[in-house]
Amino acid sequence: MYFYNTGYGSPLSGHIGFPWLKATLNTLASPPSTAHDDQDIYISFTHRELPPTVLVAMGLFNNSALTGANNPNATMPLDRINPHRQWLSSDILPFLTNVAIERMNCSASYGFANQTTEDPTYYRVLVNQSPQTLPGCFDGPSESCSADGMREFLRSRGEMFGGFSEACGVEYGNTTDVLGIYARNVNGKAVGR
Repeated sequence: MYFYNTGYGSPLSGHIGFPWLKATLNTLASPPSTAHDDQDIYISFTHRELPPTVLVAMGLFNNSALTGANNPNATMPLDRINPHRQWLSSDILPFLTNVAIERMNCSASYGFANQTTEDPTYYRVLVNQSPQTLPGCFDGPSESCSADGMREFLRSRGEMFGGFSEACGVEYGNTTDVLGIYARNVNGKAVGR
C-alpha cells in the first residue's frame, strides 16, 4: 500500500517529499548564529503519508534502479512477494516513523577532514534511529555526506523532484514550491531554549 500510494510506485511521491527535504537541509546548512535563541534541534511533525515521500525524495530504500530500467514495478510485483526488496513498510513505517538529518562537526575525526573545503561539516540521515547512506553522497565518516556533497545532493534531487506545483497539476494561484516550516516569520509563539 505505502509503496504504490506514497512510495516509489507513485510518480508524485518525490515531488511531495522534496519541499520538506529542501527546507530541512537549508535550515541545517545555515551558518550558526551567536544569538541566545539559536536552536540545537528543529522538529517537524507530520502524519503517516509524508515520511515515505521524504524517503523517495532522498532516494532511500530503493532497489528499482538495479532492474536496469529503474522500474518500481519490477521490484514490487503485485502477484508475489519479492523477499529481496529494500522497501519494507513494516521496517520503514512500523508504527511511528522518524526521519532525522544530523549536522555533525568532524574536525577531529581521524583523517576525514572534508577534502574539498576546510569545512568540517558532515550530514547523516537516520530513519528510525538507523543510519542510512544517501545515494551518491557518502564521502564522510561512516558513509556520512560532506557539506559540499550535500549541496550537490540537494541540487540533483531538486532537478528530479523540484516543481511540486507543476508536477501535481495545481490549478490555484496561491501555490508554492517552498516549505517554510522553520522560518522565523511565522504566526504563533516562538519557543526559545
